[in-house]
Amino acid sequence: MIRHSKNLLSKLYTVRFIAVFILVNSMAYGQKSKGPITLPGTYTYSLHSRFTGGDYEVMVSLPHGYKSTDTTHYPILYVLDGNTFMPLLTMMQQFFIHGEESIPMIIIGIGYPVQGLMESMPFRTRDYTPTHDPSFDSMLSKELHLKIESGHASAFLQTLSKEIIPFVERKYKVSHDRAIAGHSFGALFGAYTLFHQPKLFNRYLLSSVSLPWDNGSLFKDEELFLRNAPQELNAKIFVSVGSLEGFEMIPMMKKMTKSIRDHAFIGLKLEERIFENESHTSVVTTALNQGIRALYRKE
Repeated sequence: MIRHSKNLLSKLYTVRFIAVFILVNSMAYGQKSKGPITLPGTYTYSLHSRFTGGDYEVMVSLPHGYKSTDTTHYPILYVLDGNTFMPLLTMMQQFFIHGEESIPMIIIGIGYPVQGLMESMPFRTRDYTPTHDPSFDSMLSKELHLKIESGHASAFLQTLSKEIIPFVERKYKVSHDRAIAGHSFGALFGAYTLFHQPKLFNRYLLSSVSLPWDNGSLFKDEELFLRNAPQELNAKIFVSVGSLEGFEMIPMMKKMTKSIRDHAFIGLKLEERIFENESHTSVVTTALNQGIRALYRKE
């Protein structure tokens, strides 16, 4: 009797499991796709630049509670490589605000009309690098089977300062508190911006700056900037690198930050970090996480 009850119970569980399995699978395969996932409160605009001749996707993420009818104006964070990093930073902001570790801000992702990071390589190489490096262009062109032409950071800086930023500030309620965030080539451009238009942003998140680019050519820009810079620079700068990155990355970062510190700018807050056991790719999430919290830390 007992054995019969156990067998019956076992069969009932088996039948129920099969029924649930069939139901779940029929739901999974019977449903039609609703298309790509979209993030609430995000909008995308297309922009063609007269300076670079390129096309851009300007992605906007508004903080919860944003209203066009009130008087609140928000800090703004411009993120390079927006196709890749925009979703990550949008979700980060929601958690940070909920945990009171950051302030609400408008996040602007600057990307391209492509699907992913590798497809954007020709455009980010063009826009984020300050000098032309034919050997790099040739190597990457052969690898990706695409035409690569580096060295147009000056034109992209014009695109950013005279087209993208004015467009955003006309359309949204932003304060004068502007930040820029970038990784690798994006951070190289962020540093280039600091040395050429230091007042364009007052917060800089520079992750794994590609300072080895073109035999360290950016140090010439830094030297010229420091030679002519005023004594006051009201800015927060967060610079980081992973401990497992190439052997040049850490000493080059330290060289750049030391030169800035030695100038003893009034109003400057500079923080540098080396993240242990992080490579050039794995360090991204850690750098963005720590960088935003450092730049927007409540005093």
